[in-house]
Amino acid sequence: MSTLLIQDAARRGRSTEPPTPAPDPLAARRFLSILASPLEGCVELRVLRGTFDRRGDVQRADRLGTGFAGSTLAGWYDDLDRLAAQSSRLLSVSGYVTINPVRSDLLARSDNRLSRVRHTTRDEDVAVLRWLYLDVDPARPPDVSSTETELLAAVARRDAVLNGQPELAASAMWGKSGNGAWILVRLPDYPNDARHRGLIAETVRALAREYNDDKVVIDVATVNPARLIGLPGTIKAKGSPRHDRPWRLATLDGHGPGAG
Repeated sequence: MSTLLIQDAARRGRSTEPPTPAPDPLAARRFLSILASPLEGCVELRVLRGTFDRRGDVQRADRLGTGFAGSTLAGWYDDLDRLAAQSSRLLSVSGYVTINPVRSDLLARSDNRLSRVRHTTRDEDVAVLRWLYLDVDPARPPDVSSTETELLAAVARRDAVLNGQPELAASAMWGKSGNGAWILVRLPDYPNDARHRGLIAETVRALAREYNDDKVVIDVATVNPARLIGLPGTIKAKGSPRHDRPWRLATLDGHGPGAG
């Protein structure tokens, strides 16, 4: 084979995208069984820049061509089996869920199904403050997936927090977001008021001061009641997938005895 042909083959090989992981609805259901127990109100499932294809699966709009305009899709679920089943239809798009219980009134907006929406869950729609969210993210350029080295650095920092805070770990669940790591700490269903929002914000800031450096940070913006988390069992589809920065599934990796 000539040098030019070898170089062309190499270029084509480099441009080939890695395979997109298949959704794992059983993983989604395991996570939801902890997140929403006891079930109070409902859970919002949200997709950004999504569209339905001809089979009814959900794709990131730009994956279907330049003529497709993406929409915000959302549904409010008090049937967690249906939510998990819907997550299996998210094929090239990220799926997110609210971490705290949402008041049941919002079921009337899109009842146990995904649809195009104008409004999503607001902070004042949250019934109680059930979880404190630590989003552990590696430093990297915006809008790209992480490398394996960056992901492992975030997981190591997550584990350092869990090992260094045993009381926190006992009431937490944890996993990988696809590009970084996360911890959700179970709270005693605090009222959604200014005092308890402030307690959560200060706790996250204190942990960030202790564990952040120039390689990995705990995001201090994840403290609002209507915060979303990537749903384990669905992919994190950030940027374009490459072999060095692939799309990965979000995962639930473990939980303490007090998490659920």
